[in-house]
Amino acid sequence: MRKLFTSAVFALIISIHVSAQEKLYFDENWEKTTQSKMQYYRETERNGKLTLIRDFYKNGTLQMEGLVSDATPGNEVYEGKITWYTAEGKVLSTGTFSGGNQVGPAKTFDQQGRVQEDLVYKADGTFTGTIYNYKNPEEMSYNNTVTTYDTPDSFKSVVYDEDIKGIRYETISNSKEELFETKYYGDKGKYIGSNSTGNSSDKVLVEYYQDPMKVSKIEKQNKDGIVTEITIYSKNGGILQEDKKNKKGGYQKTYDETGKQIGNLTYLYDKETEYYKPQDGEDYQFNYEFSGFSAIDVYKNGSLILNKYFDENGKLSSEQFVKEEMTQEIKYYHPDGKQKGALAYKDGMPYDGTLYEGLIEQKYKDGLLIHSKSFRDEEKLKVETKINADQSGYNSTVYDEKGAITYTYSQPLEQEDGFTGQIVQYVKGKAANKSVVKDGILQSGKIKYKSEYGFKELERSGKWILVKISNPEGKLIQESKVLAEMEETDLYSPLNTLITEADLQYEFYESL
Repeated sequence: MRKLFTSAVFALIISIHVSAQEKLYFDENWEKTTQSKMQYYRETERNGKLTLIRDFYKNGTLQMEGLVSDATPGNEVYEGKITWYTAEGKVLSTGTFSGGNQVGPAKTFDQQGRVQEDLVYKADGTFTGTIYNYKNPEEMSYNNTVTTYDTPDSFKSVVYDEDIKGIRYETISNSKEELFETKYYGDKGKYIGSNSTGNSSDKVLVEYYQDPMKVSKIEKQNKDGIVTEITIYSKNGGILQEDKKNKKGGYQKTYDETGKQIGNLTYLYDKETEYYKPQDGEDYQFNYEFSGFSAIDVYKNGSLILNKYFDENGKLSSEQFVKEEMTQEIKYYHPDGKQKGALAYKDGMPYDGTLYEGLIEQKYKDGLLIHSKSFRDEEKLKVETKINADQSGYNSTVYDEKGAITYTYSQPLEQEDGFTGQIVQYVKGKAANKSVVKDGILQSGKIKYKSEYGFKELERSGKWILVKISNPEGKLIQESKVLAEMEETDLYSPLNTLITEADLQYEFYESL
């Protein structure tokens, strides 16, 4: 009889335990769903005054576990230590809570199990501890970083390559004391110098190459903030350029990768302007990565006489000849070194030849712009403008991305208060709308063009301009009418009716 009673009690305990458990199902956004659609599921169980929550991935791997005082999905109030896991079963993060607020130790880990955050939170939301970032060139992270917070207002950050005691730089900050200092170290952890606020001594700034970390540039400043010395290094550690200045003047020497000197520049110090004026020689200017030159300025007797510019591949792209601070001529070159063209100047203004500037070409004759072209990035012609036969105005043609004509317009040689022209708009290769614009105001006809809102259509009707605004898909979203001669008060309003030449050349991607 006693055995039968014991079995009944045990069965009752099991029954109570099972009935106390609850299972909920969630979709990928942690919204409640059915078992057939679930990506996660939750089991809950009473634990004294609290509830034990266990969340699982769809495959049954534990996703989170911990106690809560309120188990309402999306509004859980965590209590004590809570642990989250990856789909592979590794610990993703842990946190300590009280009344739903994070108070106490907390850790997070990356996919490799390395600690990313090892912190202790306070009741006011601040924290102390250490944050780790790891070198991962595939994700454009080229250095390791360890940042330690001694107090919420004070931290030390160390950026290094492989050895935290090797090549690195350390930043110490204390916002309460308004202290900020960076210390720089070179190969094998050799100290180079520092830069700090509130310090009247000399300062040092150091730049580094990435992966592997190497010193690329050391700049020294005196207590007045004047740069007195710059040294640029190659990735192999050789000196590419040294620039030194003193109270009288200074010099700059430039070397190639083999150590051979290729340039020399002298400076003269002007006490009145506190400026080091280049005197004689070549000023070599490196590109961002110090892998080549972006420009070379040539000086003679204190005057600039030549600018040389190089493309992103280090090839000479143009030479600008200067006399008495005024451009005399520009020569342009193809990447293979052959001359592309030239432009002569007169009184500092383009006079004869062709100017090449980015995606724009402009041809001048006797000081007059006679032909210009602008291209898209893929070198497709976007706009072409030619002077007319009697040289009284310009005729322009605008092309779309596929090379079809979208507008032609003529305009006077000299514009006054705004865009003036006669416009023909083309649709599917045929002339569709004609309009006349004077000083930016539509005088007659109708025109439709792209804008940041989508499409804008303007039509002159007596003293009014009818305005229609459509979205990029062509659906009408707004229409109104505006007095044609009314002064524009908001040029950024969709109902602004002022027409510019740029409106005819607008493309949606240009606003991104």
